[in-house]
Amino acid sequence: MPQTVRCFALCALTLAAVLFSGCTSSEETTGNKKGTEVRVEPLTEYTPKEEGAFIESLRKNQNKDSNKDLYEIYQDLTVIDIHNHDASDPGAIGKWGEYGIDRLVLFGNISEPSAQQTDKLAWQQYQQAPSSVYPSFAGFPIYEEEGVSIVKQNLEQGYLNIGEVAAASTYSQTVSRVAWKAEHPNDGNFPKIYDLAARYQVPILLHIDPPNGEPITRLEEALDQHPDTAIIFGHANAYNPPENIEPLLNKHPNLYIDFFAGFTAYNPESTNKLEDFVPLMEKYPDRFMLSTDAGFGLTTEQAAKALYETIDLLSPETALKVAYQNYEGLIERQPPTETQIQTIKTLSAKAGRFETYRLNKRMANELIFELTKLTESAP
Repeated sequence: MPQTVRCFALCALTLAAVLFSGCTSSEETTGNKKGTEVRVEPLTEYTPKEEGAFIESLRKNQNKDSNKDLYEIYQDLTVIDIHNHDASDPGAIGKWGEYGIDRLVLFGNISEPSAQQTDKLAWQQYQQAPSSVYPSFAGFPIYEEEGVSIVKQNLEQGYLNIGEVAAASTYSQTVSRVAWKAEHPNDGNFPKIYDLAARYQVPILLHIDPPNGEPITRLEEALDQHPDTAIIFGHANAYNPPENIEPLLNKHPNLYIDFFAGFTAYNPESTNKLEDFVPLMEKYPDRFMLSTDAGFGLTTEQAAKALYETIDLLSPETALKVAYQNYEGLIERQPPTETQIQTIKTLSAKAGRFETYRLNKRMANELIFELTKLTESAP
């Protein structure tokens, strides 16, 4: 072999060895070597179960067990209370669980500094019982940029819902006095917050009173300007007939209705009956959800029983959607955040678990709780 060719070949081999050595070293130091890498892939599909026959079977048993309360008849049906203020009550899960309510969208005070503490309590209850709680938060100012930062930070951390937020209040003796109340649902930094809600695919629950006039005009403005944001009209049936709600649902596909069944069923100031809302629920079965509002103005029993009285009036398919599937879909389609992904990679590697995870945001939270316990208990 000529000297120049031999020299060229030797140089090429040397360069290849250096490159190979360099790649190996980099993989080992960053943990990317095959079999030593943690991957997180988003899982955002949601396919609800087809359980119409299940509802029908429960109703047949209802005829046999006429002495039972409806919550006992429907005890095997998943029910989500999407609006519950009992974050500061350590017995909240058991209190509502006695009536067959499986999961609580949990928060405490709203739109005032004290809400930041109850937001933390909601998270603590979530950590203790992740299968029973969807943590929400309501402690951020609407007019200061700090509020936008708080929203982003909480969403990155893993909170699954925003609200209840005081988007407008004139007549509520409690909400009309909170320090961080907005004048209308498109006021202050609401547009930025709606953008964040869309980015993280997280719903936002709004308190709006009165449920007519300027507040609703501005709600429609926000719905039009933020079509990718899931906005929930809190206790929309309170002091509000179904004919006022229908035009909103017809025009705005991103609007969801929090149906405070107890108000319509048991508050003496209600001018409607549960039956009055059934045609609207059947017409828009994908847009209604149930809540107790933590029994505001009612007993716990009244607030809980009204959920089942509503469910019992609906067709099997609509009953399933309203009882849990509509809200569950909003949760299960949320992707994991960058903060969650990085936390999982760090904790999983520390635990010696090098694998690929397919997770949504809720699942990512639960994995973080598991890995945190695992790594903290390791010697």
